[in-house]
Amino acid sequence: MALFVPQPLFVISFMYNPEFPYWQRKNLTGAQYAVVMCRGHAQRGFSLIELMVGLTIGLMVVLAAIGSMTYTQISSTVVGDSSRLQQTADAVFRNVGYSLAQAGAIELEAPDTDNPAIVSFSTRYTGFDASRPYDIHGEEGSSGAADTLRVSYQDSGTSVDCLGGRPAAIPFAGNVNNTFSKSTTSDDLMCLGWSNPAAQSIAFGVKDFQVWYGVRTGIVPGAETYQFYTANDMNALPPVLVKKHPFNAWTTVRAVRICVHIVGEKSGNSNASLTDCQGTPTTPSDSLLHRVFWRTFTLRNAML
Repeated sequence: MALFVPQPLFVISFMYNPEFPYWQRKNLTGAQYAVVMCRGHAQRGFSLIELMVGLTIGLMVVLAAIGSMTYTQISSTVVGDSSRLQQTADAVFRNVGYSLAQAGAIELEAPDTDNPAIVSFSTRYTGFDASRPYDIHGEEGSSGAADTLRVSYQDSGTSVDCLGGRPAAIPFAGNVNNTFSKSTTSDDLMCLGWSNPAAQSIAFGVKDFQVWYGVRTGIVPGAETYQFYTANDMNALPPVLVKKHPFNAWTTVRAVRICVHIVGEKSGNSNASLTDCQGTPTTPSDSLLHRVFWRTFTLRNAML
């Protein structure tokens, strides 16, 4: 019977050396060679250089992912804030535009039984008030402050004001008077209607509200031309003669141009240069999103 003589341990330890020459390796049996190679492979780890390279690559991947996530978050914030500013501007122009579309609207009186072909308008409509008997009137803010716009029209029986309401008791004259102005304590655009004794906010984030009043200067085929004035300029204009009768310049307003400067809510935006409602180039420094919107409205119910 053949006896199995185990190899000394120093041979196996020596075999773990990668520089163990082939002429010594070849004298081992298959089982011994397999044991030595398996033990050597299982005990081999990463070198310090390999570990540092792996950590560096992993750190670069993490930094790239963080940068991409940050860029995506900022882009999403800008898009969302910009969309909100556009919606705010649309809401302001829709509300003010509804009042301007009704400005100067007067009810028709019942036809005269003796002369049914003659059409007459109600004499109960007196304009905004006794001191300002106009469909459109305004005040210019002092030292570049926001302006005030006043709009008046006669109640048709279902008319609502800028707050969407009607008063509990309808005045005899039935005039719907709306006053648009910016709050002096916050960035809110306020409206004082006839349905509520106190002004209420109709839009927030409004940094500036400027108004110009257009007086028609001529008619060309397919279009009308206007000269726009501030409220102070309108007050300084001389009376206008219509059929030899003098009329205050406010009665000649045929268009209204409005500018609103709206500011976003979320910080962290890059401040781009813009031209504000005063026509001044500026670069905001508050890291908020700024947008300036313009809209011109023509008056439908001008009588002169």
